[in-house]
Amino acid sequence: MSGKSPLQRTMSLLASNYENPEDGPDALPRISLKERDRRYGRLRKHMVAEGIDVLVLPANHSRWDQMMADSRYLTTIGGYGTETLTVFPLEGEVTAGVFNRSAWWKQSQDWVADVRDCRNRWAEMVVDRLHELGFPARGRIGISGLAGLVRAPDGLVPYTTVERIRAGFPEAHIVDATVLMQDMRVIKSAEELRLMKRSMKIIEAMLDAMAGEARPGISEKHLYATLVGTMLEAGGELPSLLIMGSGPGLNSGQFVPGNRRLQPGDMIVGEVEAHYAGYSGQVVQPMSLGKQPKSYMDLLDVTIACFEVIADRMRPGTSIGTLMDTYEETLLREGKGRYGFSHPMMHARGLGDERPAQFGDVGLEEFRRIELKAGMTFVLKPRTRAGRGKRTAQIGDTVVVTRSGGKRLGTRPLELREV
Repeated sequence: MSGKSPLQRTMSLLASNYENPEDGPDALPRISLKERDRRYGRLRKHMVAEGIDVLVLPANHSRWDQMMADSRYLTTIGGYGTETLTVFPLEGEVTAGVFNRSAWWKQSQDWVADVRDCRNRWAEMVVDRLHELGFPARGRIGISGLAGLVRAPDGLVPYTTVERIRAGFPEAHIVDATVLMQDMRVIKSAEELRLMKRSMKIIEAMLDAMAGEARPGISEKHLYATLVGTMLEAGGELPSLLIMGSGPGLNSGQFVPGNRRLQPGDMIVGEVEAHYAGYSGQVVQPMSLGKQPKSYMDLLDVTIACFEVIADRMRPGTSIGTLMDTYEETLLREGKGRYGFSHPMMHARGLGDERPAQFGDVGLEEFRRIELKAGMTFVLKPRTRAGRGKRTAQIGDTVVVTRSGGKRLGTRPLELREV
């Protein structure tokens, strides 16, 4: 191992320990046709129940590709800013449209045979495909993303796209299918959980590599580059949410890395994700260049205690309100009344902009009433506050709801990582 940098040593470990047997010859991860058929069958039953003849799932690449989860859920096409619009009929072949290079996508996945270049003329593709399908003039078109997404309450679909579809089928009834598609993705299958576990392995490799590079004099941009490089080498994809910051007594990071050079005693904090086949968990892992004061370590100990108690109660039938009450009760008991809390304590993770979460048009009381179901996945990330405007401590990991309580998908210790 002599002569190798920490990053090179991490890459060697990845090469030997993180092989991916489901990678195709093009090195893209594949999801099974059995999983495709499960999703298609379930979705079509819901379409029948709601009287929807065809679904239109929009193309979008905002928020690190999180806003195109519906199309990717039914095609597996996406990543690296690829825009994909999907036409999903109640009966007939599924069609995916991309800006160009459709031939490459045809060979890189096996879910959808009809992949078309459409130069982002989305409405034109939809109208043409509906005519090919013999869509009834007065049929019902469900469009996801019209409004009410967790982080895009105003919706994702351009006004012009909707109006051109309406002009092509003026007697058709256009309905909002956002909730239908969001609800489809709430419960994760065994195959989805496997993809999320793979994501967590990649994230933990990224953190290992960053810890190996972190030392006084290194810039934030160098650490950011280490995260991205490790993510790609380990099988992850761009873009991905990475929040990182450094400094003495730092409480939270930022989206944009700076040229700041690390100093002894600095904290390195933030939120780290890594997409694998579009799926991503999230980790909050504080690091420190040396020791932190006892006041911070006490704060972190209480935060970890809150995480563990909340996770243990993440069982089917438990309301999120109960978990929030548990958070406050544990904080009061463990912190002896010295500390406060902040929300969001947790929010869903998965393929994209996921429910349930308390953002957008979801109010606190509505969020509290939601009951957990087996297979839901969340990033649980309690933050303990020493007082208004004072230091905080946060730690987080991705957790799946099971009958025996929340099960962590990560494997690293919940602790401050001193480097």
